[in-house]
Amino acid sequence: MFRNFLYMILLGTLLSANDISYNFHINNHAPYQNEAIILDVNITQIDHSKVMLFKFNPKVSEAYDFHQIDFKESQKYHDLKHHYKYLIYPKQEGKVAIELEMIKSLTDDDKVAYAISGDRDNVKGLVKKDIEVNLEPLVLEVKAIPKATELVGDFKLSYKLDKEVTNAYEPVHLKVSLEGQGNTPKLVLLKESSDYHLFTQEPKVKTFYTEQGTDNQIEWDYALSAKEGFELPKMLFKGFNPKTKKSYELVVPAQKIEVNPVDEASLLDKENTPPSAKSFDWSWLLSLFGYLVVFVAGYLMPRDFWKRKKVLAKSDEDVLSDKIASAKTHKELLKLLLSENRVEYRRAIEALERVLYNGKRISLDKIKKMVEEQNER
Repeated sequence: MFRNFLYMILLGTLLSANDISYNFHINNHAPYQNEAIILDVNITQIDHSKVMLFKFNPKVSEAYDFHQIDFKESQKYHDLKHHYKYLIYPKQEGKVAIELEMIKSLTDDDKVAYAISGDRDNVKGLVKKDIEVNLEPLVLEVKAIPKATELVGDFKLSYKLDKEVTNAYEPVHLKVSLEGQGNTPKLVLLKESSDYHLFTQEPKVKTFYTEQGTDNQIEWDYALSAKEGFELPKMLFKGFNPKTKKSYELVVPAQKIEVNPVDEASLLDKENTPPSAKSFDWSWLLSLFGYLVVFVAGYLMPRDFWKRKKVLAKSDEDVLSDKIASAKTHKELLKLLLSENRVEYRRAIEALERVLYNGKRISLDKIKKMVEEQNER
């Protein structure tokens, strides 16, 4: 107990080198496995005679997940201050070490003036000295959660079955929704079965990272068809709420689906003899003429007709693309990408940080193109 208390004091203690100071604060040093914790980081320039740049982030690890949820920077020259805030989920029980990395870059006024003296056709790089700052890892004592737990946090489950009686080979539709706050789960709801044909797609997942944790909204859509009646199996998921320290269960009960059989006799051709010889059948020529009319009508239709139809209903991705395209500055684009909290934008975010905080020369159009390439994958 005393050791943990001392450890928390050390975490909050201001550390310093000769020219900078930094401190770290974790709101919970003994979380449960997959429970959200907050890491606050403050880096301050002490030696005001220098021009400094900072770069900080936790190292990627299989022992934990992390998401940056906030970043603030002072605008004072020769007095640089950075504040970072991270949401961290330890994935293993026992001791978990959060590894950190920080780069301190040094330059001077003359080099900064030289770097910004170039125009668009004569870009000059900022000459600086990068120094790696050795940081001790932050060690957590992670508590185990009950066995077979699939959800950690506060979640609610709902479902909707469109009908319980159908005809043979006509599908029934099942929609399952999971909402709540906690580490985003990866669940398997329905599996293939010899009793029915299962049609499915990737679940729709919406997540938003905040200081309180991760807000989740996940939807699964299924279609099932069969020749005969069948039963959907019961779905049971075990959850654990770290705040109340209580376990709970989320259930989709078993569902019996009644299937009306097809009258196969009505589908059979009762005449076995071929039809008598008839005069030449011109119906195929009429069908061909109909196809040609449709083809010509499609060819003559204005080409922008369908484009106009698509513009009427923009998806979330289209709205985001418009916002990215309309960003006027590197800082505006960085703020937009950070608010999206998407892993695929990490490369673009790092490029923007190098421009804003390390003096790197990368055009805004080039970074926007980098984002577009990530969206197309």
